[in-house]
Amino acid sequence: MKQVFFAIVLPAVLASAMVMAAEGASIPITGTEAPASLQTIAGTPTMLTVVLKDSGARDPNLKLLELRQDRLILMNQKGDIVPYMMDSIESLEVQGGLVEKRHTQALDSQVLKAEHQRVVQRAWARAREIYGESDDNQGLKIQAATMLALSNDEDAHNYLRNLAESNDIETQLEAAGALYLVGDTVSEALLGQGLDSGNRNARVKAASLAGLCGYQNGVILLRSMFQDRAVQLSTPAARALARLGVRDIIPGLMKMIFELHADKGKAAIFGLTRLGDEKVVEELKFRLLEAEGVVRFRLVEVLFNLEDPVGIEELKDIFKNYPTLSPEVALLLARRGDYEATQYLRNRLSRREDPTEDNLTYRARNAQALLEGGDPSAMAVFQELLRDSNENVTELVFELMTELGQASLITLLQPSIENVDKEYAMNACKAVIALAMPEFRERLLSYREEFGV
Repeated sequence: MKQVFFAIVLPAVLASAMVMAAEGASIPITGTEAPASLQTIAGTPTMLTVVLKDSGARDPNLKLLELRQDRLILMNQKGDIVPYMMDSIESLEVQGGLVEKRHTQALDSQVLKAEHQRVVQRAWARAREIYGESDDNQGLKIQAATMLALSNDEDAHNYLRNLAESNDIETQLEAAGALYLVGDTVSEALLGQGLDSGNRNARVKAASLAGLCGYQNGVILLRSMFQDRAVQLSTPAARALARLGVRDIIPGLMKMIFELHADKGKAAIFGLTRLGDEKVVEELKFRLLEAEGVVRFRLVEVLFNLEDPVGIEELKDIFKNYPTLSPEVALLLARRGDYEATQYLRNRLSRREDPTEDNLTYRARNAQALLEGGDPSAMAVFQELLRDSNENVTELVFELMTELGQASLITLLQPSIENVDKEYAMNACKAVIALAMPEFRERLLSYREEFGV
């Protein structure tokens, strides 16, 4: 009976992506007299040498792009992504003795190879074409304007600013979301107006933006939304409060994770992962003792996200003992370098399968998991899927590439930029520019967590 229940509930629960930005780790930073931290170095052009534990091996000429929960994401001089597990690093040496300032966004792409740079320039040119041809499609024009504003196009930037000052609250908030993606400061007055609006859609958008923009003055209104019985209001409020670090919602999140509604479960997983500490982990383990079905696997997912051994071992047990669940669980475990899960995914990729949308979708997610785990051979799978006629599959590949953040993927996207379908081409342009601009990519991934686009 338990096996049947697993087969019914786990795929739905584990389909949500794991998201958790790292807070940094206690890795010694040497080579500079001024105080420095991972947070102040990330996203700057500072050159680093990674010194590994045990062997003392040194990997020089790296730039720190971002921090994740268990690893540092760096980039070498060739533009390739180089991930290092935090627990494998003895220290980071600052080359030249100086932590450099962040470049403006327009300069971020200069670290790319020449062939990558050409594709990025073409992506901006294509975005400019789409911007000029989309007067009858405001949503598409906003997307194109966002890309152009990243390249310091004042006309496109002013278009977004003017929309953010229009007289329609939903349009204002949509434009504010675009300005967030550009890296602008979003009007706190607009966020407050949205949270206090009688327009439910506006309140939802404002709640999500409040969390993304760090709008602490919105906490009181967000608390009220969090307590609302309407899922449409309580779930974005839960995520926003978690982003704002409001820890006293943890008891409410613990209640929410036990509710049957899938969206509430996902919001609780996000919030508890974001706010997780030793106390949260202990309570999750306690509740796990008697939890069953969908609730049990929500608890396991949070523990896994927080890298607690109980969550990891629970998933490994499921992977080995419940074959119907192995495909989904393998994706999670392979990202953490699990050998058996990685071998499972490699074998699955080498197998001939009917080209159904479900199979192609899994093939894309499989390739992403292997690439994230450090297997570059899976890149050929993305190249293959980008030639597929199913646009749902190819657009998923754009999103997965963006999540990976590997600049070497940029050249694969050039044909997609030229597609005659403007929506399709715009999504390809967005992926290229995100791969070229790490800070924009980081904002885009956070935005997608909230809005799904």
